Parts: sequence; structure tokens; C-alpha cells
Amino acid sequence: MGYIPTGFAFGVLACQAGLPPLIVIAMSVFIFAGALQFAAVPMLTTVSDLGTFAVSSLLINLRHVLYAIPLLDHLPKSRVRRAYVVAALTDENYSVLTTLPDAECRHLATAITAVNHAYWIGGTALGALFGNEVSRWIPNLDFALPALFAILAIEQYLARRSWGAAAVGIGAYFVAKALLPNYALVVSLGIGLVFLLTRAATFPPVIDGHGVQENDGNP
Repeated sequence: MGYIPTGFAFGVLACQAGLPPLIVIAMSVFIFAGALQFAAVPMLTTVSDLGTFAVSSLLINLRHVLYAIPLLDHLPKSRVRRAYVVAALTDENYSVLTTLPDAECRHLATAITAVNHAYWIGGTALGALFGNEVSRWIPNLDFALPALFAILAIEQYLARRSWGAAAVGIGAYFVAKALLPNYALVVSLGIGLVFLLTRAATFPPVIDGHGVQENDGNP
């Protein structure tokens, strides 16, 4: 349900930036990528170079490809449902689906994705239609998405009790901020990706009768 206030914040900020409400709602219906949609608002209003927009979108959403890989064996068998779940695999959907047992993930993936999508569209529509009035009472709406990410990170830690990925992300950001402060987010994502792929290649996952476990030697 955190998607409702986050979608509301996106709807408000996008309309305040000058985008038409119908376009804002359509972005949530057809794009459904929270972080990219927030990042697209300033790019749509200031960036005229389509190539820059395309590369930025690719880098921001590249993590969704990595999200899909460990879930491929646990998604619905129907091609239509499978395609929809993969296309709508956001950070929040991934966070929920990876906390479910494998059998329940296959059974509930489509429903969870559709509910989250509906929350996001509904929040966006409310923000686009009524945001100008409500935003005067709610300061710092642009912090809604980072707040939601923080909550998801805490829930992931409580579910898995593994702090390694968080440590890599924080460390990568500080390194990127020191080296290339104007491109800190993209560079930190790249550093984190290289580190985690190297770790996965060095410590391959252990497979038992219950599925993929933590990397060998890293409980």
C-alpha cells in the first residue's frame, strides 16, 4: 500500500512540472517504473536529446533485468501472465515476491503484481487530479520514493538477515560520490553490479532440495 502515497507524490510532482494529467496517468499505466518515472519528470521538461533520455532510462531500469533472472523458474506458466509479471517487475514487486515460498510465488505473482500496479495507478491519478490542493499541506513529497525504498530495505534485511548487499550499495555510493559526484547514482549502480557479479562467480550458490540457498561460505 506504500505505492498509494508514492504514486500520489509522482502525480503531484509531474503535474507541477507542467505535464498534462492524462500523460502522467498514462505513464503509470504503461511504464510502471517508479524510480524512472520520478527521474523522467525533470528530463521531460529540460532534456531535449532523445539519446540522453534513452541511455538514462536504460541504466536506471537495468536492475529490473537482474530482478527477473532469479524469479524465472517461479513465475506463472501462462505466457500472458508471465509476460505481465516480468514487464511490471518493479523494486516493490520483487521485494514482495522474493519473501514468498516458491509455490506461493508462482500462484500469487500475477495477483500481487496487478494489485501493486493498481495502487500505483490510483495514487498517481489522485495526485494528478487533486495534488495541487493537497500538496500545500504535505511538504517534501519528493522524498516519498526514497522513504519507500528504505522501508523495503529494512523488510528485506528482517526477512533474510543478510547485510552484505546493503554494505556493498552504501560503499559503492560513497566511492562514486567521491570520484564522479555528478554521476554518483549511475556509477554506484555499476560498481555494485560488478562487485555482486564477481562475488556470485567466486562463491556460486548452493543448491539443495529446497532451492537456491545463500552463497557457500557466506551464511
